[in-house]
Amino acid sequence: MAGNNKKPIIQMEDVVKAYTTGEGPFIALNEVSLAIEPGEFLGITGKSGAGKTTLLNMISGVSDLTSGQVLFHGANNGSSASAVLIHKLNEDQLAQWRGENVGIIYQSFELMPTLNLVENVMLPPDFLGSYRPIISKERALELLDLVDIVEHAYKIPAHISGGQKQRVAIARALVNDPDLIIADEPTGNLDSVTAETIFQIFEKLVDQGKTIIMVTHDESLAPRFSRRLHIVDGVVGSPPQNGSAQSVPLIETEQFERLRDDPGELLDSAVPCDEVVFEKVETDHDYPAVVLRDVDKVYVNAAGEFVALKSVNMQLDYGQFISIVGKSGSGKSTLLNMITGIDHPTAGEVIVGNQHIYEMDKSKRALWRGKNMGVVFQFFQLLPTLTLLENTILPMDYTKTYPFNERSDRGMELLKLVGLEEQAHKLPAAVSSGQQQSAAIARALATDPAIILADEPTGNLDSRSAENVLNIFERLASQGKTVLIVTHDPSITRRTDQTIILSDGEIIDQTVAIALPYLSHPDMLAATHQAKRQKFEPRKTILRQGEPVENFYMIVSGEVDIMADYDKTSEMRLACLGPGQFFGEVELTQGGQSIASVRAARRGAEVALLPKDVFIDLIAGSPSTRNAIQETAATRLAENIGSRKNNGK
Repeated sequence: MAGNNKKPIIQMEDVVKAYTTGEGPFIALNEVSLAIEPGEFLGITGKSGAGKTTLLNMISGVSDLTSGQVLFHGANNGSSASAVLIHKLNEDQLAQWRGENVGIIYQSFELMPTLNLVENVMLPPDFLGSYRPIISKERALELLDLVDIVEHAYKIPAHISGGQKQRVAIARALVNDPDLIIADEPTGNLDSVTAETIFQIFEKLVDQGKTIIMVTHDESLAPRFSRRLHIVDGVVGSPPQNGSAQSVPLIETEQFERLRDDPGELLDSAVPCDEVVFEKVETDHDYPAVVLRDVDKVYVNAAGEFVALKSVNMQLDYGQFISIVGKSGSGKSTLLNMITGIDHPTAGEVIVGNQHIYEMDKSKRALWRGKNMGVVFQFFQLLPTLTLLENTILPMDYTKTYPFNERSDRGMELLKLVGLEEQAHKLPAAVSSGQQQSAAIARALATDPAIILADEPTGNLDSRSAENVLNIFERLASQGKTVLIVTHDPSITRRTDQTIILSDGEIIDQTVAIALPYLSHPDMLAATHQAKRQKFEPRKTILRQGEPVENFYMIVSGEVDIMADYDKTSEMRLACLGPGQFFGEVELTQGGQSIASVRAARRGAEVALLPKDVFIDLIAGSPSTRNAIQETAATRLAENIGSRKNNGK
């Protein structure tokens, strides 16, 4: 913190921001007075529409204020230094002032698509006239290394993930060594590992004397700020006193993204296989929603080839709510682009709604997409000169779906569905980022598409708005639509019917992911490569009691019976295991021969076999996996012994 002889780096005095709409003035900020000290890490929280982004716009001079004043003193100015009246600067002066003093990290990156990452980072010094080819390039590479993306330095933005783009934006914000850094939800669309990395970078910069103002909707981050303010309906105050959030890192282990709460609860001996019922949503389609066959996507640039997707095979059915997860750069957004027809695969087939979409020309594919797909982009893509209602109606106009005189009513219904009926006639700039995302979701539903794809749709929403969006998606899936959502939030994956995990452009075997959820994604991918599938006919013996166990067995489909053989004429069923469950772990972790026989149940079974040496190596490198497996093995061994005692054998 600054000493007593220092003035605040930013001082706001009675700031009001009002937008004029068809319904009259809308007060986004209401008489805000605020002093921000040099060296602060200030967090600003609040729900969507509260005024968080508007507050940042006032501080950075991006938007004009209605009344009041904003003063900048500079981190190193003494008490006698004259202040810069930000709101009095003209456009050119503002641009120069921002370039020299402020690093801004936008929600939507704002990278130049035709420049590589080094060139994007070098833009601010170029703009200020301080560009020096060698020194500026070295500085750019140094900052890209700081945010752990230097290996992609010569790629263009289209060839990296959304999370990686955000890291480039942070590097660019630091290039002129500004006193003040302003960040608008900088971790909202990042996976947990990358988000924690970014937050630690911010903490390090604060330790070096930088001032950081960060907007977030994540209340769990509150204790990590040096100070936090909460904004409600444009009024800034202290955070609500309804219990303190616990100070925890954004990620505690590499296994943060778990697919299920308790992998130890794998043995269900109470339910016979023949009684298991799998519910399926009835739909009007007798073909899958999405099929990908051997899809590759390779980008070529000055740095060489970059494989974004490799031999992807996938089938998605109608009536399913499906999540796609993976670390930044794993290929999530590229996969969505293949399915939507926005990008073109290097090889392979993409069949959507029984259509080979890349057999269409670009214009026909765009029209087909407008009628059959609802796409929710990471950053809204709303037209700034149209109201939210007009943006929602736009797809109906483009595809000529619904009679003209019904489109407005349908648009209002959809905006009401996402809680925006009161903002229907406002322009996007007059509402919050979270509300813009909700409007983008309403627009995606405009033509009643059978398939909805969403790229991190809840990343910038407060918890209540996010819950509303997820409820909408669940309801749409229950009505027979296919909803595909890219996310890094493990709480969302627990609500979806299927989870697709990507690692280095490849899809991790779902059976591996469910059976071994604590493995890191690279280890899951290694297990995917090593596991061999084998089908067993009904009643076929897979393992025989007393024989060596050479594999870890994971059930892909069907069921298996675990049988205790007492003699040549008698046996007892100990348990029935189904998809995602496993066996063989007792013998592999505790030694000895098979303690029971295993055979395919009445419907048969398909099993993935992971060789013993591969399994041992994987669990040796993952303490969480090893502990979960050993716990399950101990439970099963105790149950086996107990069953034998109870039967007098």
